[in-house]
Amino acid sequence: MTSVRSSDAKDWCTTGKCSATRFTVEGYIHGKNEPVSVEYVLECVEVLANEPSPHLTIVCVRVHANNDYSVILGADTVAFEPEKEGASKADAPAISAYSIVSERETRGQGR
Repeated sequence: MTSVRSSDAKDWCTTGKCSATRFTVEGYIHGKNEPVSVEYVLECVEVLANEPSPHLTIVCVRVHANNDYSVILGADTVAFEPEKEGASKADAPAISAYSIVSERETRGQGR
């Protein structure tokens, strides 16, 4: 990851019954033994419902700039491996993959 930022997701939760935070991540995936990388801009929206009491309904995996992560690449998503925090609960919030906003192939030095 090269950049991580968050902001209010004002286009979500317009009824006032929840609030949302948009996480935007920039980074790249480099193939093994290949001079090609793919640069990505990813987004995930985390939702906090206010009723019946405040609780997270959708959670985004937290990532940090200048770290490497194992991911699962889907057709239009990138899923990060969540941190292991004990056994999962049946009522735990859904862990969302990040949506691919943009992607760009780049060639390494010397090609």
